[in-house]
Amino acid sequence: MLFFAKSSALKQIYFDPELNQRKASLYGTGILGPPHLFTTLDGDTHRALRKALGGSHWNIGHLKNHWEDNIDDLIRLFIERLTECAEREETVGLGDRSAWFAADVMSMLSFGEPWGFIRNDRDERGILKSWREGLDFFGFVGRFKFFQNNIMKLPGIGALFLPKTTDSSGMGWLINQAITQVESRTQQLAVKEHEGKKDYMQYCLEARLNGEPLTNVQRVAHVTLLIQAGADTTGTGLGSTFRFLVSNRDKMKRAAAEIEAAEKAGKLSTPAKYEEVRQHLPYIVACIKEGLRLNPPATNLLGRVTPNEGTVIDGYYIPAGLDVTSYAYVVHRDTESYGPDAEAFRPERWLESESPTMLDSNSFVFGMGARICLGKDIAIMELYKLVTEVIRNFDMELVNEGKFVVAGGVAYNRDFSVTVTRKTGSAGTSNCE
Repeated sequence: MLFFAKSSALKQIYFDPELNQRKASLYGTGILGPPHLFTTLDGDTHRALRKALGGSHWNIGHLKNHWEDNIDDLIRLFIERLTECAEREETVGLGDRSAWFAADVMSMLSFGEPWGFIRNDRDERGILKSWREGLDFFGFVGRFKFFQNNIMKLPGIGALFLPKTTDSSGMGWLINQAITQVESRTQQLAVKEHEGKKDYMQYCLEARLNGEPLTNVQRVAHVTLLIQAGADTTGTGLGSTFRFLVSNRDKMKRAAAEIEAAEKAGKLSTPAKYEEVRQHLPYIVACIKEGLRLNPPATNLLGRVTPNEGTVIDGYYIPAGLDVTSYAYVVHRDTESYGPDAEAFRPERWLESESPTMLDSNSFVFGMGARICLGKDIAIMELYKLVTEVIRNFDMELVNEGKFVVAGGVAYNRDFSVTVTRKTGSAGTSNCE
């Protein structure tokens, strides 16, 4: 695996149509279940799947029109639970709690209803714990090709390491839940048309690949995709942004002042809408971008395979059939792009830049090119809205900075905790680690 830090190489790897045809073998291990949009290796197969399952329902406009009110309900519940923590003067595991919020959003978008992470103050069925525990093995198998090609393929060996649908918790339970709900929805659709909002499961059931419905295996694989790929990763982005702000009091003060000024000017709903944050809270947006820059949830997960004739990247010839990638954690610290203080949390850089689009174009948070993250707009909406409402309603004091942990190319926040105090005059109502 080769790492290139410069943005010129980054863009070549992910926008060159010949180089960006095939994902690295990391994705073909089966650790994340049967092939779906995220794990499909071949570029042509991926394009067909994306055509079948993509569409306007992934775009920010659809989310604003159809799901933002539901996300607002989850934010109100999140604020209510934090208020209860504040009243009891309890320590809040804000890194984990942020991941719970993201998991509820993703389960709601996938299956129509949130699964109760926030309501019940817990990692439901240990799904996030199971995801994190599997990351080291995912990374090991994906990068150690001898083990991948010779050990995992032995009869019965792979099953020893993979989740089972009989599991009462974790990723195995998630897959079983998807099987159950897909079967149930299919039976309902045989009787009458789907009523209400279309969740992602409904889109999977209605999708046509080369004119044919998806197989049940494909449906189940895709209906779990949002939770697998987007719950803990979005939670990491949220938790990291909060940690950087709590650890930098001057930045937090400026962020809170911006929200207060917009609120007094009557520019914010309760909770704040996505468009209100985008238009009226530029410093909050800059804080989120800066948090994602320094702590990208997928630090090293987006490998590609060089074509049959090899390729030249940044002036270097790379032979055929090799995995190449850019390491987001390094790319985002490139001083040529982000200045001599690239290691520092300084949201102001996004507001001061003479070419802010250049900073955005070098961001590798959601990947680049044809296989950019399908759920990018979902994650951005969650970040804009939840970060705004937590800062709007609470003062926070750091208890434990915790660690930004990278395992298997994916990152999460461990043991990040704070105490919270409800701000005087903030709207809202009154179970925490």
